Amino acid sequence: MNKKQCPEIPFWGASYPDARCIGGMLYDLDKCDENGNLHEPIDDIPCPFCRTEDFIESDPFNMVDRICHDLMEDDSAEQYDTHVDEAHDKAREWYMNWIERMRAKYGRL
Repeated sequence: MNKKQCPEIPFWGASYPDARCIGGMLYDLDKCDENGNLHEPIDDIPCPFCRTEDFIESDPFNMVDRICHDLMEDDSAEQYDTHVDEAHDKAREWYMNWIERMRAKYGRL
């Protein structure tokens, strides 16, 4: 993990930064008790900044399925394996671009 503080980002559906990296995992800043103590996350989402490869592999936005579905629209099931590999490559590119946009807008690492 990176020693620098990872930026807080909008992740859980808010238009403002609502996610913070703690120990390499994303915590929802809106889920806390009356004293402001964060609840343990229900979903184990790796931090996109300090655990980039784990974040991409977890595919939290289901990009592989979305891209594969788009690629398969006009093809037969026999093309599935080809499209899955292509979808993984395109999803990785999408996630890397998303991470860079979040880093540029919400923090520096």
